[in-house]
Amino acid sequence: MIRRVVLVKFKEGAGPKEKKEYVEAVHGLAAGIPQIKSLSRGFHVSDGDDALAYFHASIFDFETRDDLQAFLTHPVHLETRDKVFQRIVGERVIVNYEI
Repeated sequence: MIRRVVLVKFKEGAGPKEKKEYVEAVHGLAAGIPQIKSLSRGFHVSDGDDALAYFHASIFDFETRDDLQAFLTHPVHLETRDKVFQRIVGERVIVNYEI
């Protein structure tokens, strides 16, 4: 099993509308790409020191590395990346690891 963790900071000026669009796009990936076995996501819960915090986390699970590769090149992922993520996401950190 492969787990993919994506942490994002939104671009400056991204408001509630863009953040909602981002969340809907993440859910759209899970609905449109069968290789995604599970998805968990949520917004950062502030502990009072947000200077270094990323604002949203998504955790995707895949059965195999081949499934992860299929996700990365899937037309739904590529379209979502180009039309939504690149417009809204400022910074991101991604980690893929075996579980």
